[in-house]
Amino acid sequence: MTKLKLKIFGTEVEYKGNEKFLETKVPKLLEAFKKSYNGEVKRNLLEVHEDLQRNLATMEGYSASMSRLSEELDHGIKESHEKLVNFLESIETLSSSPSDLLAATEGMQEMNRAFSMQYLGIQEKIAQETREFAMLSNIMKAKHEAAKNAINNIR
Repeated sequence: MTKLKLKIFGTEVEYKGNEKFLETKVPKLLEAFKKSYNGEVKRNLLEVHEDLQRNLATMEGYSASMSRLSEELDHGIKESHEKLVNFLESIETLSSSPSDLLAATEGMQEMNRAFSMQYLGIQEKIAQETREFAMLSNIMKAKHEAAKNAINNIR
């Protein structure tokens, strides 16, 4: 009569019986257990892979959004530059009377306020996109590390 205690992957098995069982059946049971454990790990890795694929698609969306915001900012800067050039040209044509210069100055200040508000709005959008991108990047990195560790544990 043989007494044996095994602990495999957190599962403990105690056996009392003959040695023939240990020689013939236990290796097969251990192999079956190993295959089932590997199958579970593979399923988990597939789930992580699918999550990473979804996150990658989301990150690509953020990247496209940031490109769009950059183009919008560029367009706003060009538009403001054109308005400023036109404004400066109109100042040159005005007479030097104080009322004309005051009106021109007020117009320039109003244009500056509008540009500043537009610029601030675009900056806020870019900052939000950057925060979301960084958060998603950190999540993907953590999932990648978990998958990598799981693969290393299988080996």
